[in-house]
Amino acid sequence: MPVQLNIPDSQEERVSKKKFWKFWIVMFLINVGFIVIIARLFAIQVLDYGNYQSKAKRQHESKVMLSAERGNIYDRHHKLLATNLRYVSIAVDPTVLKNEDRLCDLLSETINLSRSALKKKISDAKGSFVWLARSVNQARIKELYGLEEKGLILINEAKRRFPYQSVGAQLIGCTDIDNKGLTGIEFGADSILSGRSGYMIMYRDGLGRLRPSAGLPRIKAVNGHSVDLTIDIDLQRIVEFELEQGVKSTRAYSGTVVIISPNSGEILAMASFPSYNPERIGKSSANWMRNRAVTDVYEPGSTFKVVTAAAALEEKITTRNKVYYGYQGELKFKDYSIKDVHPHGKITFEEAIVQSSNIIFSTIAQSIPDSKFYKYIRDFGFGIVHGIDLPGEVTGTIQKPEDFHSSSKRFMGFGYGISATPLQVLSAFCVIANDGVMMKPYVIKQITGNDGEATYNAVPQKIRRVVSKKTADELTNLLVEVVDRGTGRSAKISGIKIAGKTGTTQQIVSGKYSKKDYTASFAGFFPAGNPKYAMLVLLDKPRSSYYGGSAAAPIFKNIASKWISVKPDAADDGIAHNVAPAEMIVPSLKGLSGSSSRDLLAELGLDFSVTGRNGLVANHSPEAGRSILPGS
Repeated sequence: MPVQLNIPDSQEERVSKKKFWKFWIVMFLINVGFIVIIARLFAIQVLDYGNYQSKAKRQHESKVMLSAERGNIYDRHHKLLATNLRYVSIAVDPTVLKNEDRLCDLLSETINLSRSALKKKISDAKGSFVWLARSVNQARIKELYGLEEKGLILINEAKRRFPYQSVGAQLIGCTDIDNKGLTGIEFGADSILSGRSGYMIMYRDGLGRLRPSAGLPRIKAVNGHSVDLTIDIDLQRIVEFELEQGVKSTRAYSGTVVIISPNSGEILAMASFPSYNPERIGKSSANWMRNRAVTDVYEPGSTFKVVTAAAALEEKITTRNKVYYGYQGELKFKDYSIKDVHPHGKITFEEAIVQSSNIIFSTIAQSIPDSKFYKYIRDFGFGIVHGIDLPGEVTGTIQKPEDFHSSSKRFMGFGYGISATPLQVLSAFCVIANDGVMMKPYVIKQITGNDGEATYNAVPQKIRRVVSKKTADELTNLLVEVVDRGTGRSAKISGIKIAGKTGTTQQIVSGKYSKKDYTASFAGFFPAGNPKYAMLVLLDKPRSSYYGGSAAAPIFKNIASKWISVKPDAADDGIAHNVAPAEMIVPSLKGLSGSSSRDLLAELGLDFSVTGRNGLVANHSPEAGRSILPGS
């Protein structure tokens, strides 16, 4: 029998309402879910569109850098000094590398790398890139080009090459593994030489291989500009050979030579020994990589007497024939004394410079007013930089007039109590050689763009007139006497007038002047009647002989003699001499190999015979510097 339950209306309403709220709660949650999904999609597709797009691109696109080629470096005659050769650098992506053992075995065999070291590089790598080898000759890794290995990366790179290797190394400079300039012109002109790298975007397929596409961006690399220097590489080679021989024969710690064209300020040669090979900087001492001509300072000693002499002549404080008293070789004061190697009583100013009297020049310096003496020292370029286009130039030090005391000026008169670079000392001699006018020294002659057109041409710059032409001429004549019959006789070359001055300086060791360590130097210019070359030779701590006249002057002579034999017009001053125009100067062959000396003599058209076995030339007759007829 059917039973009918009587449910109160109020209870039915409660059940109905409960179902109704459950429905709306579910609908609300569904709508909230839709809203969250839509918001998330909006954030992904609109707000974070760029971020996700870049992630997608990184998965199927890759940016490949296009290296710019570094510009070349040439000498003044456009002979190549620095260029680039193409090499391959090897890297891997450890995250996708499959055949690690096979690759390490192959590299170990072809380029002699340690298998264990290669595996360690790969296992220690953090990220998707690690170098295995840099700048490898392409011929050595031909097998790698046929190796289908997803994680292998081969990158073409340029490596710097120096055709003359160590010749001019400190001036030209060197680069690091990434072809960035480290020293010399390579560093100083790095922004000019390096150019600007470019890039291209390539597709990456499912196997990780890069595929080019015409529609993807590409920025071309801009190659660096080339630089022509003022140096003559043939003169530089002669300088470095003779400097090395001189350093070894005097058992000096090091040596420096600088040659400048006094009329223009062009650096024609600049060298220090020991030197280094810029292609093997890992095996080179940093001590020999710096350009000592502009970075190192020393007390110039008697070569500085040209400044004291020029100031006294210009101010009419002295004359060529003015007589001084030499105190028989020793001028004593309370706590110090000044000595001469050769004692003198009464002596003229001319003889004082010819015999290099410290006592007389201390007396002359004392007679020049403080402010004027300081002005001449500064005007000759001491205590300031010359602004040469080489990195690392230093100022040296000089005392200001307010710091002068009873002895300082006397010692400054013959080159003590100040410090100067070799470049500064030689520039002072260039002033005398250039009729009293100082020129700015420079080494970059021209900069050439990729189209072969010059973007920069150096123009000689006059800095200031320091002394009158009359003073410069008179001092030149005195310096010629120094070489003809004074302390600089070892620099004399028959038939050529050379103006020069010797310098011998005690070095300070542990706060005191050493009796063992000296600086020997000789500075001068030739031909004296029409100076084309000004040269400084400096030896640091020579042992066999420490006087500038006996240690440094012969190197000056050997360089000048050999250069004149190669370039005869170097000795032409437009004045008739006792050497017949048809004659030539015998070059110095000492230390050359038998084959090199034969080649040079044959090139000069000289008949010769050789005695002794193969080796280096020990001696020859006629001696270097003698005048002989061609074909004799």
